[in-house]
Order: sequence, then structure tokens, then C-alpha cells
Amino acid sequence: MPEPDANAPSFETLYAELRRMARRELYKGGPAAQISPTTLLHEAYLQMAGRPGLQFADRAHFMAYAARAMRGIAIDHARARGAQKRGGGLDITALDTFVSDNAMAPADAAAEDLEQVGQAVERLAAIDARLAELVDLKFFAGLTFAEIAALRGGSERTAQRDWDKARALLHGLLQA
Repeated sequence: MPEPDANAPSFETLYAELRRMARRELYKGGPAAQISPTTLLHEAYLQMAGRPGLQFADRAHFMAYAARAMRGIAIDHARARGAQKRGGGLDITALDTFVSDNAMAPADAAAEDLEQVGQAVERLAAIDARLAELVDLKFFAGLTFAEIAALRGGSERTAQRDWDKARALLHGLLQA
């Protein structure tokens, strides 16, 4: 049995941090998120545990991967809830055009916005994977610039500059 690393965070600390990430992720989804942070965290864990041979170079990569997993689950849940709310794929022809054109509630709009941001982050990953990871750590995981700098072994100012660059690229991707 391997010796535990003295610098490794305890399970309780890591679980609390991941649960905080899950709460932040659900907060971004708005009222449409009808899933608890604990459920989101556990679903992300099951998804990660189901991947044999999954290893992370360091804590930053683990946190970014966990944030991406939670983002994906939250988006999928919001999509499924929205589809179910709008008839689950049934064609409703008796509604007048005003009602059908304005059927999306503000909560559904927040879920759609979250989905668009998620897609933009995926496109950003194709352009610059490091910046996409930073977005996952900052926006989705809710880490501070100091925490990101410590995880990445860089300076806080570099993390802030990279964040500014990532935000500018995301803005452009969301406008396209």
C-alpha cells in the first residue's frame, strides 16, 4: 500500500472544495438547475470513476477535469429538463404563434446561456487548451487567481493576464 503524500489534501478538504465547485456550477445555470450540488458532484465522480486509467499530472489538471465534468452534466441536465418541459419532442400544433414563440422561460434562457458558454469553451480549447483550462478553473470551478497561480506554478498576474485574453477570445466566440 503506498504511503499517503503529506502535502496531499485530505478527502474531506477535497470533497468540500468539489462540492463548492458544484454549487457554483449550478448557480450559473440559474433556477433551471433542479439538481443538488451533492448529486452533481456524485454524478461527476461516477463519470470520472468509470474511465479506466484516468490519471492527472497534478491537482490543477484534476480540478479542471472535474469542473468540465460538472459543466457537462449540468448542461445535459438543463437540456433534458428543457426538452421535457417543452413536450419531450412532441409537436404541439394547437398553440398560437405568440405562445409557442415565447415558450422559453427565463430559467430556460439561463440554461441555454450556460450551454452556449460551454460550447464556446470547447471551441476555445481547440484554439488554446491552456486558456480553456483556465476558464474551467476560474469560471466553472470558482478558483481565485491566487489559487490558479499556485496550482499552475505561475504568478497571480500571469493568471489575470491569461484570464483577460481568454475572456476576449470567448467574447469573440460567443458573438460568432
